Amino acid sequence: MTRPQLLKPGDTVAILSPASAVDPALIDGAVKALQSRGFNTKVMAHATGRKGTYSASAGERLDDMRSALSDPAVKAILCSRGGYGAVDMLGRLIPKPVWLIGFSDISALHALWQSQGIMSIHGSMARHLAEFPADDPANQALFQILCHGTQPAYSFTTHPLSRQGSVRGQMIGGNLAVLAGLISTPYDMLKPGRILVIEDIAEPIYKVERILHQLRLNGVLENLSGLLVGQFTEYRGDSNYTDMERMIADMTAPYGYPVALGAPFGHVDGNLPFVEGAEVTLNVSDSITTITPA
Repeated sequence: MTRPQLLKPGDTVAILSPASAVDPALIDGAVKALQSRGFNTKVMAHATGRKGTYSASAGERLDDMRSALSDPAVKAILCSRGGYGAVDMLGRLIPKPVWLIGFSDISALHALWQSQGIMSIHGSMARHLAEFPADDPANQALFQILCHGTQPAYSFTTHPLSRQGSVRGQMIGGNLAVLAGLISTPYDMLKPGRILVIEDIAEPIYKVERILHQLRLNGVLENLSGLLVGQFTEYRGDSNYTDMERMIADMTAPYGYPVALGAPFGHVDGNLPFVEGAEVTLNVSDSITTITPA
């Protein structure tokens, strides 16, 4: 895969809003955080706008992305927030090798970058840069990737329902509902042989289970190299399952690859960035789970 150019002081980071509208104060805060690290910033024309729930019309949001990609000074694109709307750009945009940063609905754009063989960064957006200090672990890890090009090593306590094992593979994934909507399209990231990362917010357990059945039936689930289950937040249990982790553990029980539940990815303050398409080693032991660059 193509790894975008590393950033150095004086390089430009474009900030745009490809989906929902954002509080302009968060963009201001992100600008200050980036400039404090020596980067120039370029806030695109419609980044702070509002049209219904979107930041702008589909055409205006697309124009902002095209303008950022056509500017040779822009070395990275920070999406201000997710929400909904990034899918509008699929089929209408050809990316180039610059770092794309974001998560949640931005998973649609990660799928676009992946379709062209370009690495990108699944990570926090404007709010985290604006509201958390420079030495926050997620912020530090983001700039490690941008400036040094390496996937940081992570470790966390092994969840009681995780399945132990060690595997090397390409780490890829994001918001499960968004990526499920791209199955059988040119932007389908849910493919066999990968270490798949999944997370989501406000999705009922049965809907996540339905997506996993879809992956079972199309052969993806049994042929993964490994599964990293990030944070599933703002959902309620039901009479079948009180928690998402138990359902996912049951769905993946027939398979032999390692499954790491409770990974630090998703709609939480501790959302650590990872490189989409990076080769990593996932090791799940009885006490500690590690993700290390391969």
